[in-house]
Amino acid sequence: MIVGHQKILNFLDKSIEKDTLVQAYLFSGPEHVGKFTVAKNFAQKLTDGEDKKINPDLVVIAPEIEEKKGIIKKKDIKIEQIRDLQKELSFSPYFGKYKIAIIDDADRLTTAAQNALLKTLEEPNEKNVIILIVQNPDKILPTIKSRCVVKKFNLVGDAEMAPMAGAEKNKQEIIFWSLGRPGLAWTFADDPEEFMSRSFAKQEFEKIFPDNLSGRFALAENLSKDVPALIEKMDLWLVLLRENILRATAGSGLSPEKSLYLLEHIGESLKAIKETNASTRLVLENLFLVF
Repeated sequence: MIVGHQKILNFLDKSIEKDTLVQAYLFSGPEHVGKFTVAKNFAQKLTDGEDKKINPDLVVIAPEIEEKKGIIKKKDIKIEQIRDLQKELSFSPYFGKYKIAIIDDADRLTTAAQNALLKTLEEPNEKNVIILIVQNPDKILPTIKSRCVVKKFNLVGDAEMAPMAGAEKNKQEIIFWSLGRPGLAWTFADDPEEFMSRSFAKQEFEKIFPDNLSGRFALAENLSKDVPALIEKMDLWLVLLRENILRATAGSGLSPEKSLYLLEHIGESLKAIKETNASTRLVLENLFLVF
């Protein structure tokens, strides 16, 4: 089920109806907002694969998850994966007119992988459609973006999110913690423990302030072991701080001024963790010095 993004859906449907497809699309926007769901729905329509459990005309590439020395991280998408994709796209479609490639987290493509992908885009095949899904389009080479139709996915409004929360007694909390992201709302509806983890993250955040430096550094060591989970938690911290600025409701007695100060520093730290090779533990330790 797709929630929101009606203008984008209408555009894609009309491009199929009028046969005005292009070879490459770039879907950008926050995580869990529905980019991949829309891309897959679009791909299934193009390949006549809506009723098929296995669709040989759809190829999905995504970063592998690596666990090394107890630390979990997403790996970059390397040139070898793009070369494998190029081989797949060279084959004729099995069912419909098209073979579709979805590259999830395409902002994790290495420079070499992007250059290899660029060669494919420079020699378009009318039977291929490639969809790049990104959170940060600035990490995609301008020469690739210029060959894509770019569609920006925004957060979904509360009114559209409300039916997903059903008749749950904590409906408003589910909507709040979903942050305008349908993917999170579905997760909370199916997994109450995942929803409760948000409350735990709030409590954990509030405990950072009265803790001493050694306690904060111990927390930094623990949090840095699972980088994807840490990124989600830091996103939640930003939400709590914004809520405190607007309503002065967050715990720990933070003033709006202090909240704004922390918003800036957490945002910078989050960017360093996502976009650089800096030590996650060191980034967190430096962050906790300003709490």
